[in-house]
Amino acid sequence: MSRNGGLPARRAVVRWAWRLFRREWRQQAAVLALLSVAVTAAVVGVSAGYHLTPPASARFGSASQWFTVYAGAERPLEPQIAEAREWFGTIDVVGHWHLPVPGSVETIEVRAQDPRGPYGAPMLRLLSGRYPTKPGEAAITDDVATELGVRAGGVLALGGRSWTVVGLVENPGDLGAEFVLVAPAQPEPPESVTVLTAADPARFAEYRAGHGQPVYELRPSGAWMEAAAGVFSVFAVSMLLVCLIAAAGFAVVAHRRLRQLGLLAAVGATPRHLRLVLLTEGAAVGVAASAVGAVAGALVWIAVTPRFEAAAGHRIDRLDLPWWQIAFAVLLAILTATVAAWRPARTAARVPITLALSSRPPRPKRVRRSAVAAAAFLGLGIVSLRLAQRSNAAGRNALELAEVALIVAGTLAIGLALLFVGPLAIRLLAAIGARLPVASRLALRDLARHQARSSAALAAISVALAVPVAIVVAAGVLEQTAAEGNLSDRQLLIWTDSPGLRVPDRTPAQLAAIETQVRRYTATLANPTVIPLEVAIDPAEAPRADASGGRIGRLPVDASEQTVPLVATPEVLRYFSVDPAGVGHAMDVLTTRPHFESLPKVFLTPAALRRHNWEPVRVGWLVEAPQPLTGKQLTAARELALDAGLVIEDRNMRGGLLALRAIATGAGAVLALAILAMTVGLIRAEAAGDLRTLTATGATSRIRRTLTSSTAGGLALLGGILGIAAAYTVIVAGSSRNQLGELARVPVVELLVIAVGVPVVAAGLGWLLAGREPRSPLSRGSWKRAG
Repeated sequence: MSRNGGLPARRAVVRWAWRLFRREWRQQAAVLALLSVAVTAAVVGVSAGYHLTPPASARFGSASQWFTVYAGAERPLEPQIAEAREWFGTIDVVGHWHLPVPGSVETIEVRAQDPRGPYGAPMLRLLSGRYPTKPGEAAITDDVATELGVRAGGVLALGGRSWTVVGLVENPGDLGAEFVLVAPAQPEPPESVTVLTAADPARFAEYRAGHGQPVYELRPSGAWMEAAAGVFSVFAVSMLLVCLIAAAGFAVVAHRRLRQLGLLAAVGATPRHLRLVLLTEGAAVGVAASAVGAVAGALVWIAVTPRFEAAAGHRIDRLDLPWWQIAFAVLLAILTATVAAWRPARTAARVPITLALSSRPPRPKRVRRSAVAAAAFLGLGIVSLRLAQRSNAAGRNALELAEVALIVAGTLAIGLALLFVGPLAIRLLAAIGARLPVASRLALRDLARHQARSSAALAAISVALAVPVAIVVAAGVLEQTAAEGNLSDRQLLIWTDSPGLRVPDRTPAQLAAIETQVRRYTATLANPTVIPLEVAIDPAEAPRADASGGRIGRLPVDASEQTVPLVATPEVLRYFSVDPAGVGHAMDVLTTRPHFESLPKVFLTPAALRRHNWEPVRVGWLVEAPQPLTGKQLTAARELALDAGLVIEDRNMRGGLLALRAIATGAGAVLALAILAMTVGLIRAEAAGDLRTLTATGATSRIRRTLTSSTAGGLALLGGILGIAAAYTVIVAGSSRNQLGELARVPVVELLVIAVGVPVVAAGLGWLLAGREPRSPLSRGSWKRAG
């Protein structure tokens, strides 16, 4: 017979652990809730990562390749399309026009496409009405309808053409694509056509070689790697979060079980049997939490899918979930919960019987060991991310499997470093708080005394806050700043015609009437700066007899910028901080590099106009308001342009990631507060004996509130600092040198919310929810349980 009791002894220990779990399930509620929240977050995170990458159907439909054919005088479109159809057999042809928007410098794509085409059908989705079936009918996207103020049944006019709007459509794979859909058969030939094919790669390459290498694109074959990198990174961080939360919970459970484990050891149980008790309980908690978390995660994902579609930029089927990844996450969560119970079980099994019966915590380990482990994991993570970045520096379109593994390993290693740096951070916080009031000092010292459970809870909070920090920083890098774009949000360009080489003929009376309307509009902007813009023309040159009725002067156009030089009037020079008296008479051209793309860059001096006998002609106005232009003011500017036949240009690239930053910050804060509330609840519940002692010695409810508030605030403060540091470490290690400069855009508001707001809220909630006098162990309910 085995000296350890063999299988019967292990079976008896497992049954005893199962009975404890069933009898004391209320005491396990906090741990169950913690793990359920973590598994829910894992399911939602994996689903989000799975759907984050735009589908290839947005640009290819069901085709494998596309190429573009342009109309030309030497080669009309029809023979080229017929030749492509003869070569490939089945093709899908999409025609394109780009027509100017009335009163704006922008253009709108008009797309002639068959909604039931062999390859392009996935690129269209009907929202309301019907598809156009004949010339003179059109369906539009929602932004086109809003911008042009056209509804179903109305008339859409663009570029001298008009259509009756019969429906509302979208590209489900690219919600940012705005266009006008018309029937394939049109009386006017398109400017260009996109040909969709699904040919053999070798035959497609042969066609390209024989037709001058047209503009083309192949359906990406390795795009799943990029999605896999995101999914598995999220998956790894989610499982790390599950592990840390489980470790924090089971550290408290192990301390709670110390006396029972001591009794079990006193009657002959071996350390292996003691470990088996907590491992069984960890498996039971993992199974229950995984089941609850998987169901809750699927429901939460279904609820947030419509909002996530706007951030991802494409439609998502709510039931299109990565089921195999979710099943793997559930199984891994069970395994993770069981493994997370191993370290507390191992520590509890090593406690001497006398200390276990007294419920004293084991002596904390030396901080130096955990610091060395933290440095090792941090170095491993940085090296892995740097290797992944360097291997992808060649500019490939898709990641390779080795790079995905390096990204996941590096992210996971930096996350594990948070677990080992926790004891050092907690000790440091306790040392800094030595001058705090007595209650706060006791709370911080209690965290250091129970550093096993405190460090695991701190690591879980840090990971929960590191994820939104990474999202916020990435969104801040991608988001356009106020000093970038075509114009600032206070500027407006008003042109008499589309800016370019064409100068329309207008009589002085017409220009005076237009300027009166412009001045009437600018008077509503509260003392704006209005600068007239002029170009120079050669009066000896006769206007061209073209449809536009405009003329082109012999002007020194800058070849690199392809812009028409404006006249350097005194108002223009003062706006660019140039002294008109400092411009020499021998100068012909002045150049500048403004912050915004659409502002003038090249100017002709008045001396140049006099030398060449050129005359200035008014072509527009630059308007700069003292405050950002409101939506109402921009609408009034567009109405002015339509009434007076002008063209308006305003800031057309506004920040579109503010909502994502706000959602990430709020979700991360809520998740961290939930983890914090449950872990602090477990920690303070285990300190009920100390609270009873303090109460018996005269401690008031204010002292008890301060203890809980200091515990919650201290953990949240450390979690915010470590989470921000971990997120920036991952981003910096995985960025190239060119990308490091973009990290100077620090999202100050969101980081302050995480580093300051979350600790303040945590401390406030701890103060409000604490203060109740702890129940005596000799209460009526305890007598019932004892009987």
